[in-house]
Amino acid sequence: LTSRLRFYSLDVQFAAAPSMESSTPTSTATPRASRWFRMMSPFSFGSRISRAEEIPPPTGDVPVTTGGDFAGPAGLAAKPEPPVQFELFSREWQGMSQQDNWDGFRIEAANQFSKYIQLAHTLVLGTQLRECQYIYQFGPAYQSEDQRTMLVARAGLDGGINGRAIQKVGNWLELKASSNFHLKEAQRNMHEGSVELTGGEWTLGAKLAWQGAWLLGGAFSQRILPRLHVGGDLTLVAVNGVTSIGQIGVRYSDNKDIVVANVSRAPDPKSPIGASLHEGRLQYVRRLNERLSLGTEYKYSHPDKESGLQLAYEYTFRNARVQGLLDTDGRVSCCVSDFTGIGFSGMVDYARSDYKFGFMMHVLPQPEPGQQ
Repeated sequence: LTSRLRFYSLDVQFAAAPSMESSTPTSTATPRASRWFRMMSPFSFGSRISRAEEIPPPTGDVPVTTGGDFAGPAGLAAKPEPPVQFELFSREWQGMSQQDNWDGFRIEAANQFSKYIQLAHTLVLGTQLRECQYIYQFGPAYQSEDQRTMLVARAGLDGGINGRAIQKVGNWLELKASSNFHLKEAQRNMHEGSVELTGGEWTLGAKLAWQGAWLLGGAFSQRILPRLHVGGDLTLVAVNGVTSIGQIGVRYSDNKDIVVANVSRAPDPKSPIGASLHEGRLQYVRRLNERLSLGTEYKYSHPDKESGLQLAYEYTFRNARVQGLLDTDGRVSCCVSDFTGIGFSGMVDYARSDYKFGFMMHVLPQPEPGQQ
């Protein structure tokens, strides 16, 4: 049960990413090929949200401000972001802290099958993630021209088969489905379906999943002020009758500062009598400019009185990203990713004497005619 709940928690929390971009507006532009690569990566195969919004150009008689970190037409109020789904409250911090660390030699290659379909291959040699010390996965990805339909599939030599589908309906409804099969280890099978509704000032989400047991979850968020969101979620697990996992949170965000606080309650895996474990998290992200962001997270759990502190940074280029993480558990990690070339990854866990270093190379397809 503990492993299932942890796996489900990671799947619920992380929703930001590659090709299926987060709803966070970013200032860096990434070419189509790099988005395909990040979407197809087996190390970041998670739920992602895609937003497609047109930004009207400024009129000729409106002066443009200069010198600011987030410059825009003077006299025009910034367009407010749509309400944020509760599972995306921590999207900025998760984008920095949940790094794509690997070890060994890794190759990401892609073949342009058609305008909207691409075949991707991933090969990792000398890795500690498998007893055989190698991983090979391949599969197609489809993205419609209007970016409202996305289909991704992956298959590996270890017997794992993954598939994900996302369909946007209008501007307020998004449907998702994913399925993970493992031909050799049936306990790793997982199937999930979810629906997300986005209103003018509120969002709703519902999810039904099977991970060896049925899980039913619901989430709600409400924007009560232009920069302030509140929300919560509840998950019911069909284990020992019905086990519940819940959390509530608040999010404040402006152009430069993002503050998120939440409190969660879940079964304590260390308790023989099924007691509950309460944990509080406080996250702060500071955007120093359009490229550099710094962040930190403090967490405290009761009744075991355990605490932890993490510090992270992220610097983004047009086609590359540099990330670093330091925490009080003795872990230091860094990831340098060039989505059109090479990449490096390093992670040192002093508490467990675990050291992982990796090198990555991207093999890109030829760009489409007229594509920059």
